[in-house]
Amino acid sequence: MRILLLALIGVLSALPVWAAPEGEPAPGTQVIGDGVIVAGQRVGPLRLTMSLQQLIDTIGVVYKREEFKAEKIILYEWRAEGIWVSQDLETKALRVISAFGANSKYRTDKGVRLLDPFTKAEGSYGKNYKRWEYQEEKVILIRYPALGLQFGLVNDPAQALLIGRIFQIGIFKAGDLPPARQP
Repeated sequence: MRILLLALIGVLSALPVWAAPEGEPAPGTQVIGDGVIVAGQRVGPLRLTMSLQQLIDTIGVVYKREEFKAEKIILYEWRAEGIWVSQDLETKALRVISAFGANSKYRTDKGVRLLDPFTKAEGSYGKNYKRWEYQEEKVILIRYPALGLQFGLVNDPAQALLIGRIFQIGIFKAGDLPPARQP
């Protein structure tokens, strides 16, 4: 979870200017497939049933790979495509496939897009979710266990226009998936 949170901080810092740090691709400038996110199933052509190698073959060369031993995860990032994949460090099972950034072409099958206010997602998916607030990282993680769907929200008072907006939409196998790190 720490890697997800660190990566989210990087995305948050880039959102207000809609640009990436010098020499870095802007997050999510290239959408994978149709960009449709189906809870518990897929992000574009990326399916939870695929192997990591199949994901790499579909997306292309990995931009960044980081291991987080304390959280027992490996995070793969495709920055230009706005895709994160987290994998269990020990079992190598896929945990979460996520779209991140500000590209509104990524959207759920119910029409919830990156940068939409969470109230739109709540209106579409209901209130049967779990919520974790990470004060130090200034983010909120919302998970719908029964659906296999999660949202990362901006929670930074310094970015008032973005508070409560979705900057990450992820899928996981439906069921209880606790965060890799508790707040």
